[in-house]
Order: sequence, then structure tokens, then C-alpha cells
Amino acid sequence: MLRTLREPRYAALSVLMLIVAAICVLAGTWQISRLSGKVTENDALRNNAHAATTAVGDVLPLVGKGTPSADSIQYRTVTATGTYQPAGQALVRQRTVDGDTGYLVLTPLRTSQGTLLVVRGFISGTAARSGSLPTVPAAPTGQVSVTARVQPAETRNDRATQLGGKQLEAINPRLQAVRLGTPVYAGYVELHAGQPGTAGLTAIPAPDLSNPAGGAIEPQHVAYIIQWYLFALLALAAPFVVARAETRSHRDDDREVDDVVIPDQQTPEQARAARLADRYGRVVR
Repeated sequence: MLRTLREPRYAALSVLMLIVAAICVLAGTWQISRLSGKVTENDALRNNAHAATTAVGDVLPLVGKGTPSADSIQYRTVTATGTYQPAGQALVRQRTVDGDTGYLVLTPLRTSQGTLLVVRGFISGTAARSGSLPTVPAAPTGQVSVTARVQPAETRNDRATQLGGKQLEAINPRLQAVRLGTPVYAGYVELHAGQPGTAGLTAIPAPDLSNPAGGAIEPQHVAYIIQWYLFALLALAAPFVVARAETRSHRDDDREVDDVVIPDQQTPEQARAARLADRYGRVVR
């Protein structure tokens, strides 16, 4: 078998399988990194969700005064006191809650430190008449105190000027600060069920903390790691397996030929050729 492996075609196969194995090892190592990052992110989000309730100013800075990482603020529970500003209310379109596509009702809440973008709830797209936007229940008047769940700012263009009708594509506090002409917190919040402003709207459900970061679950990454390293081992073993199979096949051929009774008129070489020709259906001349 070792002699077979030294043949040029097997040398080329070995080099190819080494390259394949190296790629598989890199992919497995990348999955280890992905798993580590997923565990860290999930732990951070779970800790945020279970952290003590605090004032919104302790979690979110104002736009232009810092950009907190999503992992440090998402799902934190905060309180805020202020007055809803219905003139700045908008509908964030193409959002899905419990399989239903519709709108998030976004209403600014003016506080003593700045304006907080508040998702009061969800309204189904089926609630709208054909070709029109849904009718939104009015926000409470006067000063209110709310408890809500923090979400990080969305950074893409909200397309407010292109969509019209006070519709938005995204919740972008930086653009809202320009539009409202007031300091705005660098994130937004979703009201807990039963809070002032949720009446008549579907409450935003609490996050699923089994895998809050989303994407592949942690055991799935473990399976990917095992899979890629097994592929690497199979690639390294492939030249030996193929060479062993070929060597065994040649040995069996030799054994069959050696068992042949050589007629007096044939040399051993002729008998060997005749036996192989008979085995594979070829005529020897």
C-alpha cells in the first residue's frame, strides 16, 4: 500500500485531501468562534431581561452623546415619565407580531431630559380599509409614567419623506431628532402590556429568552463543529482507504492467477494473461 501511495496520482490525491481537510478545520474553528459569540450574546441578553428596572436615562444616552452596544441595552426594563406627543406619531410598516403583518404605533414621549420614542403596540394591516392606513387609538393626554422594554436604534433610512402618511420604514432616533427638533434618546422602547397608551392595540410580546440572539441555537453550532472536524478526518483518510482497496484488489487478482494450473505448452506469463483475459472477458492473442 505504501508503494501505491508513492505513485504520482496518489500524491496528487493526498495534496488535494490535505487542502480539503485544512478548509474543514478552518470551518470548524470558525464555528467554535460562532458558538462562543452566541453564548456570550445570549447570556448578555438574558441578563438584561432579568436586570432590575431603572430610569431610561440610566440605560439610553441622547443622540450624539454616545452609542451603546445592542448587547448592553437590549431588553432592559426602564421607566419614563412624560407627555405623549401625538403630532409626532408614526406607523412603522411591515412589522410582524404573532404571524400577523401590520404596523408598530410609534409615539414620542417628551420627558424632562429628552424625547423617548415609544412603541405603544401593534395594529394589524387587516384593520385598514383598502388603500388606506388603519385607524390608531389615541394616546393618553397629560403626564404618564410608563414601564417598557428597551430596543437598540435602527440605523437604516426610515424613508419618512418618501412614504408619506406618517409611515416609517425604520425607527431611527438620529433622523427623528432632526425631524422633531428636540433631543431624542438613542434607542426606543416597547411598552409592557397594560401600560398607559396600549389600550386598543396588540401588546408586543416578550422576547423568547431560549435563544434571544436569534439564528442557529447553541447545540446546532456544536453539531456544525463536530461535522466539520469529521469531514477533515475523512478527507485525510481518503487516500489510504482508496490505496488499500486498490492494493487488495491487485492481491486478489494475483492469488487467482497463482492458483491456475499452467498447461505444458504455456509459459507462466502466458497462463497469467490467459487467466486475466478469461476473468475480464477479453481475448488474448
